[in-house]
Amino acid sequence: MIRTLFVSAFLVLATIARADVLTLHTSYAAAGTNPDGSTYSGTVAIKVISDKTFTIHWKIDNETYDGFGMRNGDALAATYMLDGKPGLVIYKVGDGGVLNGFWVVRGENTGGTEHLTPGN
Repeated sequence: MIRTLFVSAFLVLATIARADVLTLHTSYAAAGTNPDGSTYSGTVAIKVISDKTFTIHWKIDNETYDGFGMRNGDALAATYMLDGKPGLVIYKVGDGGVLNGFWVVRGENTGGTEHLTPGN
């Protein structure tokens, strides 16, 4: 009986741990708003580098930005540099793998939003 309970508990914990492994698409279409209300669009490429971490590359208009991120449950956070200042974006994973985020640059009082739709 105790052995059965132990095996059952182990399988449940293993399933929970496995469900937390980072699974992301490799490309996304990006649509966002800047702090001044203007909009932007572009593409985002993500490369998973461990069970919890990833690299992220934005191509917005004619500019590119590179960052590093991590996942915790249904939230992702990533860093980047914008005009020489560090920034942070936090995404919530939604239905169909859509990422809905809010971003800010260090020292700024307002930020922007970003919506990433999986491309593949």
